[in-house]
Parts: sequence; structure tokens; C-alpha cells
Amino acid sequence: METYYSILGVSSNATADEIKRIYRKLAQKYHPDHVQNPEEKKKANEQFSKITESYRVLFDDKLRAEYDKSIETGTKPKDKAKKTQAENAFKRAIVFLKQNDPWRAVNLLRIACRYHSQPIYLSYLGLALVYTKQYQQEGFEKLKAVIKQVMFNPILHVNLGLGYEFIDKKSEALEAYYEALNWDKNNRAAKVGIERLQGKKKGVFSKLFGGGK
Repeated sequence: METYYSILGVSSNATADEIKRIYRKLAQKYHPDHVQNPEEKKKANEQFSKITESYRVLFDDKLRAEYDKSIETGTKPKDKAKKTQAENAFKRAIVFLKQNDPWRAVNLLRIACRYHSQPIYLSYLGLALVYTKQYQQEGFEKLKAVIKQVMFNPILHVNLGLGYEFIDKKSEALEAYYEALNWDKNNRAAKVGIERLQGKKKGVFSKLFGGGK
């Protein structure tokens, strides 16, 4: 049976320092940035996600204790622990997206989706995949699929707009931004996206917000 310990290649008695040292070694070896071939990069990405996920659980004393208990009893980790890990992975992923590092964001967002599937996690995973350039088709599939599930969340439409804007499809991006405003007329990200693509010209944009400067 594959466990977090076997993934890292450490014993169940490994210290935090040992786990950290092994993680750094494996992360460097399997980091997707070192691979050019698309198929090999995908495999490296999956392996890197497993390694990162294993490290995050085993390096955290509380999560490790819960995980060890789940192994002994043959039960899955508590939902609360999984939810917490998903939230932490998501927060770090957003940081990497802001730093223009979509590959690390993808790794973390896959973990978030695996532990606690949420529309917002899937949407950002789709956006991160688009930003990698190599997996844009998969990214747009996820961005569109999640909107079909929860169409009333403006952030999901904004992310789709950002994806289209990234590949220079301005009309589709604008459509997505305006759709976001249909659900939240004060959505800041949608307004900024429209301004970025149209400029502060009077017209549809100015009419929508009651004038413009």
C-alpha cells in the first residue's frame, strides 16, 4: 500500500528534519521545471504533487498524528484535516499565481481539489493550467465545467475572462467579465478587466456604471 512515508522513502519514525531534507531532495529531482517533454512533464507534475502532499502532512505534527491514526485504523483522515490542508494549499497556490509561477500553483491546487473539492479551487486550477501554456485545453475545460455547476459565482466568470485574456481572445474575455457583473455589479476584478481591455472610454462600460471619467 502506498503511503506518504513510502512516497518520500522514509520510515514511520523519521524526524521532521529528516522529512524536510528528503523532501527538498525529491522536490528538486522531480520538479516539473526540469522537464521539457509535455508527457514527461505531466508525469513529473503528478509525482511532484504527491511528494508535496506527503511532506505537508508528515511535517505537520497534528496532521501526521491524524494520518498515522488513519493508517492504524484503516480509515481515511478526518474531513476537517483534509479541509484544512485544502485551504492551506489553495492559499499558497494563489501566492504562486501572483508571483507568475503557475506550475507550483497547479501542484497545490490539485492537492486542494483532491482533499476538499470546491468550485473555486477547480476554477483556479483551470486558470493556472491555462497560464502554464502547455495545458490550456484542460484549463479551459475546467473553467467552463465549473461555471456550468455554479454559474452564479462571479469569480468563476472572472477567472474564465482572465484565461481568455491570457490567450488574447479579447471579445470572449469581455463577455466573461460582463457575465461576472451580471451576478455582482460591483465586482472589482471584472471592472478592472473591462477597463484593461477597453480603456476608460464612454460607451457600454460607462453606461453600465452610470457614467465614466
